[in-house]
This record gives sequence, C-alpha cells and structure tokens, in this order.
Amino acid sequence: MRRWVLAACAASVLTAAPAPAVEPFVGRWAINPTACTSFGDSAATTPLIATDTNLRSFAGSCGIGKMYKLGQVVYIQARCFGDAAADVPITLDARGDRMRVTWNNAKTEELRRCK
Repeated sequence: MRRWVLAACAASVLTAAPAPAVEPFVGRWAINPTACTSFGDSAATTPLIATDTNLRSFAGSCGIGKMYKLGQVVYIQARCFGDAAADVPITLDARGDRMRVTWNNAKTEELRRCK
C-alpha cells in the first residue's frame, strides 16, 4: 500500500509541473498580411515561420544553434540551408503582435504576427 501511495504522489507531482513557456517569437510572421498564407521570392512576399528549434523564410531553412536573450531581444546563431549554407546571426525582438527582425546584419524589418 505504501508503494502505491508513493507512486501516486510522484505521478501527481509530474503532472502538476507547469508546461515550458513558449518563446514570444514562435509563430508565423510577415511584413505584409497578404504574405501570411503564401510563399514568394522575397521577405515582403513570404512569411517567417519560427519554432523553438528552427526558422524558415524565403531564403531557406535555418536550425537554431546558439541562442541567448538580453531582455526581450533574442540573439541567434543559426545554421541556414538554401542557396548558400552558412552560419547566420539573427536578432528577434518580439513585442506582442509585432517583431523586429535583423537577418545576417541586414536592414531591420518589422513583421506582424499572422492571424
């Protein structure tokens, strides 16, 4: 009986643990809302799709390697595959339904969360 009680207590602790928080940048983002459902050949016509482990855009798909945060800003060193495989620095600054993205030190773009 004692083992059953201990097992039940352990199971309740495991199921009561909070789920890991989803990163604010996770989701589908686009410069223009019309790009939310299509894939074009530029940042203006293709959404950025972000998960905890990768980023996908018109330029290709990138696996998140190193990642660190400074306040709300997320700095990523990603390994990208596409026209030319490379390690790419990416900065994501998600605040509500807007996110500023700097990809490979290029001009910062402001994206909106796709609904």
